[in-house]
Amino acid sequence: MEVNNNMVRKLTYLVALLAVSTSLVAQEKKPVAAADFVGTWNIEMMSHQVALVIEAGEGNKVTATMMMMGNDVLLKGELVERTLTLTGIKTESATEGGHVAPKPGAKPITAVLQDDGTLAGEMMTNMGPVKWTGEKLKKRKQ
Repeated sequence: MEVNNNMVRKLTYLVALLAVSTSLVAQEKKPVAAADFVGTWNIEMMSHQVALVIEAGEGNKVTATMMMMGNDVLLKGELVERTLTLTGIKTESATEGGHVAPKPGAKPITAVLQDDGTLAGEMMTNMGPVKWTGEKLKKRKQ
């Protein structure tokens, strides 16, 4: 059987095109839901360990508690695309139920779910904006 060089080139081109398009489809980001953020996260920020507990709300909304340096801060959040934006919830009393009220004018905390299942985010501190990373705590096996 005789092989036509032009045909081989066309077939090689077609295979390469299929490989590139398959690769691009595989790289598309899968949709993220608020439920993907639900759980307890161990956050590393400026060599400090912070716990962030996120609970499901309605639709793309969540509630959360950030526990750091002996203080609990109540948060509410909303997911837009892949970014969860958390803001403080003002309570009646600054020490109500052991929770600390957010400072007036506090900037939101952002969290983005990474492809590897970790979180990456940023929050404002007294020293300016600080980037952080977090890993979800695994559930114990029974």
